[in-house]
Amino acid sequence: MTELDASIGRAFERAFDSLEALADTISESLQSQVTIEDDHHNVIGYSSHQLESDTARLSTIIERRVPNSVLSGLRKKGILQLLESVSHSVRIPAINEIGLGARLAVCIKNNHAVLGYIWVVDTGNLVEGHAERVVEKSAEIAKRFLLKQRSWKAKQDKTHDEFIWKLLTDCYQSDSMIRKDAEALSLLLPDCYHIVIFECNVPINDEKVARLRLALTAKSQARLACLTASQNHLIAILSLYSTASNKADLTSFIHAFVQGVNEKKEVTITAFGCSGKYDKYTRASNAYKETLHILSLKKLLPFHTRQVVHYDDLGFLMHVPSIIEHKKNSDYSSPLLQLLREHDRESKSDFMKTLATYLSLNCNAKDTAALLHIHANTLNYRLNRISEITGQSLKNSNDFVSIYLDILTEETSSINQWLPSRQDRND
Repeated sequence: MTELDASIGRAFERAFDSLEALADTISESLQSQVTIEDDHHNVIGYSSHQLESDTARLSTIIERRVPNSVLSGLRKKGILQLLESVSHSVRIPAINEIGLGARLAVCIKNNHAVLGYIWVVDTGNLVEGHAERVVEKSAEIAKRFLLKQRSWKAKQDKTHDEFIWKLLTDCYQSDSMIRKDAEALSLLLPDCYHIVIFECNVPINDEKVARLRLALTAKSQARLACLTASQNHLIAILSLYSTASNKADLTSFIHAFVQGVNEKKEVTITAFGCSGKYDKYTRASNAYKETLHILSLKKLLPFHTRQVVHYDDLGFLMHVPSIIEHKKNSDYSSPLLQLLREHDRESKSDFMKTLATYLSLNCNAKDTAALLHIHANTLNYRLNRISEITGQSLKNSNDFVSIYLDILTEETSSINQWLPSRQDRND
């Protein structure tokens, strides 16, 4: 055993209480700067840098995460792919276009699962062989530390999830009990809150929850109290930091988050909804049901709910499922709509489609004619004939509301075929 190998044993055969301590020990052994990252390239340990630090390392330390420009450059050069595919350390030449000097790096792995990375700045003073043994020994130490940390975090996440689901399923009797349990879990519950559900195109596992949590907390407007997932639903309990913030601010925050997530294309948020504002956590189950109701209605009537974000945006639409259920149980159907169905069947006309489109477009004749690809005069003729057939005037508010509700509840599947989906229409 060489003196250098003996020094590795003396320096690293001890317990490390943090990855910062490990980074400092590597730095002392190699007389160079060291950064340790997790599998998402967040900085979890680093040695004190000196004046010769390159821009890539300085930016990483300041942001506590490797900049996207650096990650992109490393991916394009195939460096990250190489690190993740081999079991030994790799010397990396400088990449000036991304501000990265020469490095000695190793991927921290458990079997084939990536846990993180160790990067050592190479200014030409790293002794070949010795430096590799130091970082590879350090990777083993970091692996044990990260696996232990993951085990603790998994237990903590499970406890947090249990608390959240007790909230959402109405298991608490008082707000004081809720706040006591939250305090024990080091969860800071805001005075007022909303529950937001983001429906995604794929199931949300723990890794995706962690990434989406980072994206949510990166937005400075909102305070995230709790976050969990159920199948393809990401469920957040949050509030806005500013007491002067209003509903429009919350809407902007939600839209910005959705846009940011969808642009990355790792997960696509296909629908979302936000509950009303609550100040009692014993009513969290009500808030949760409100948000689920929004998502349910977005599937039932996608065109009519295309702009809905908040529960109170639904208006009378929130009652449509109950009316549908009532009609099924009572075997009731509108006699007025039956007249239109019979006329359409006998005359091969499109009066039901015309009326449904006209009412769904807020009685806007221009938009209705454009969507139906007919002349405005043709539309006026059809509307007059509909009034003659049904004996009802669309200018009477009672008749208008009754006919509209009947169409929404009895012609639901047809109306979704007649009208564009929310993806097809921006207004």
